[in-house]
Amino acid sequence: MRYCVPAFASLIALAGCHFQTDPPGEAPTGVAAAAGDGRAIVSFDQQPDLTYWVFYQPGTSVAPASPGVPILRGAASPQIVANLANGTQYAFVMNATKDDSSAGPSSATVTTTPRPAGASWVPGAALGAVPQKLNGLAFSGTRLVAVGDSAAVFAGDYNYASTTPPGVTAWLPPSAFPPGFTSNLSSVIYSGQFVSLGANGSILTSADGLAWTLLANAIPSAGMNAITVGAGLFVAVGDGGAIFTSPDLLVPWTQRGSVPTTTEDLYSVSLLNGLFVATGANGTLLTSPDGVAWTARNSTAASALRGATFRVSIGAVLYVVVGDAGTIVTSTDGITWTPIAPPLAVNLSAAVFGSRFVVVGQGGAAAYSDDGLNWTQTTAGTNDLARVLFAPGMYIAVGSAGANVVSK
Repeated sequence: MRYCVPAFASLIALAGCHFQTDPPGEAPTGVAAAAGDGRAIVSFDQQPDLTYWVFYQPGTSVAPASPGVPILRGAASPQIVANLANGTQYAFVMNATKDDSSAGPSSATVTTTPRPAGASWVPGAALGAVPQKLNGLAFSGTRLVAVGDSAAVFAGDYNYASTTPPGVTAWLPPSAFPPGFTSNLSSVIYSGQFVSLGANGSILTSADGLAWTLLANAIPSAGMNAITVGAGLFVAVGDGGAIFTSPDLLVPWTQRGSVPTTTEDLYSVSLLNGLFVATGANGTLLTSPDGVAWTARNSTAASALRGATFRVSIGAVLYVVVGDAGTIVTSTDGITWTPIAPPLAVNLSAAVFGSRFVVVGQGGAAAYSDDGLNWTQTTAGTNDLARVLFAPGMYIAVGSAGANVVSK
């Protein structure tokens, strides 16, 4: 029995020992960095049994685990590195661990310089077996929804790294939809839920962009073209100067003004820097501080105005409105408007500001500007484009024949 005690003790000692796994013997391979808008895409040859680390900083070089150097742990190829400054060069280096090992050798340093998107565009596959014209586009922060003629609705999860289709994991049709509903859908927004406006005044809502409900509380007017929300109020506009508001989608809609501010057709409405802006036929441009009382402004334009956006820079605001025949007008206060020499002569339908101003329109026409005054023409395909928005790091536009195009 006296021999059992030492044997048992040695077993305990053996069980208490910890054998650390050897680190990887080779550095990560195939490391590359591609520039995006305010971000970079780091790709590498990923091995299933390794855990990868990305180190990065502004400049031409970076040392792993140096004090103050940002780290991405558990990287997977392609790895998005976000919150970078456009126009600044960044250096990236990688190493890897295996199980609980120390880090293995570091890769060679690679560099790239993030830059604004909007200059080059790639097409996505047409949405739908029989693609309909798409009129509206909304983004929830994780999901994109496009709507169009003949009750067309598609939803896709935002995926910056995806290339097929670009920027979206997959476009999906609704999982549930009101039976027999076939109206054209002219607009869609996101405000805690997706809200789509039918041209016939109908209102559809969805929590996830896939299962949709038709509300009983419709707008009592046909020819409705656009909807927005802000300051606790939904605002919808349409043909003949129609403006309707509702504080809640379950509360009846109220027509604003027994005598309309304008009798021109209104094509867009937006809440821009706390100011509601509506645009329409023959240069019509209306503004409102609350969505209730509206004032007609001299847009200086004769052509139809179809989209609006704004930018705030160092406390100064710039509004940009676009329309037919390449029309672009700008304002710093929403009251006085100044025309800009058209960068292209075709009809422009929509504008957005992300990292820069981007406008789209007829025949896939597009243009971008860093200041709203000087514009560079580009192209986003051949289909007419109706709406454009900015999701993190990319612009996406939709239009005729189910077209969807992306600029990253």
